[in-house]
Amino acid sequence: MSLEQDITRVVEAAEKLSDIVDTKIEDIDNRVAQKAIEIDQKNAAVESRLTAKEQAVDAKIQAFQRALPLAPNTLVDSKYFNSICEANNTPTDILTAHKAPWTSFLHDGTEGSGTVTRLTLDKLDEYGLTPNQDFQSRGIGSKNHGGEHYYGSNYRVLLMDIEITKGRTNDADNGYFFVLSQGCDTHVGWSKGEFLTQASCWINVLESSGTIRFHPSSNRSAHITCDHTDVGKGWQYKHAVRQGWGGCHQPLFIGMGRMKVAMCLPYVGTGNHGDNMIWADSVGFPYTHTDAAGYVGV
Repeated sequence: MSLEQDITRVVEAAEKLSDIVDTKIEDIDNRVAQKAIEIDQKNAAVESRLTAKEQAVDAKIQAFQRALPLAPNTLVDSKYFNSICEANNTPTDILTAHKAPWTSFLHDGTEGSGTVTRLTLDKLDEYGLTPNQDFQSRGIGSKNHGGEHYYGSNYRVLLMDIEITKGRTNDADNGYFFVLSQGCDTHVGWSKGEFLTQASCWINVLESSGTIRFHPSSNRSAHITCDHTDVGKGWQYKHAVRQGWGGCHQPLFIGMGRMKVAMCLPYVGTGNHGDNMIWADSVGFPYTHTDAAGYVGV
């Protein structure tokens, strides 16, 4: 019996020890959970402070960008497009519509065609280019009481309807259709310069099929792209920044297929104004310059 009693006592002791261990483990789990909650709370507080700091820094950057003076637009005739098309609101073959300083050409065996229409602002609704809220508040303003024109707005919009049917000789899947090309200024060197350059424009993609995409700014200036993902988004302010200058100012369509896209107020200059909408002419007057006859800056 003594052995049985000993075994019983050992079992009881083991059970008590197991209960003690379970209690200790539960206590440890509770403390770990509490610490995790405290750590999460501290992390949340730290993240909140970091977010506030980041927002403050972003606000400072935006304030600085807004305060930058407007640099002259290196592009000439980019307000009225007087050297694109002979008449307003009339579709014109895009290869013959360009006059100096603008050029357009199919590159390296590419085959394609298209039209460009220089639109006055009163024709935007007619062509499916009604200003959305962003464009109206930032880039065009409100119409007068008679609905005849937009207060304070006086420029032209280009509507391009482009199709590429055959790719390049060395790349059958990608045709290169250059439009609105302007100038190959020589600076210190291509892709050189310890300063920032920027490009911007308003874009509205109405239709797109195939792999075609439009680069309203490329090569010399910071690269801007629009494609089928922009269809239906209405007017968008697109902008980009790079270091130094590249080669020629060469907007182009790349790929295969068809795209119908409108653009206006293209700008290329030095600086970085971020998402703050700007436009400046070729000789330094921020909004009023219209004379393209002298082609100042080319």
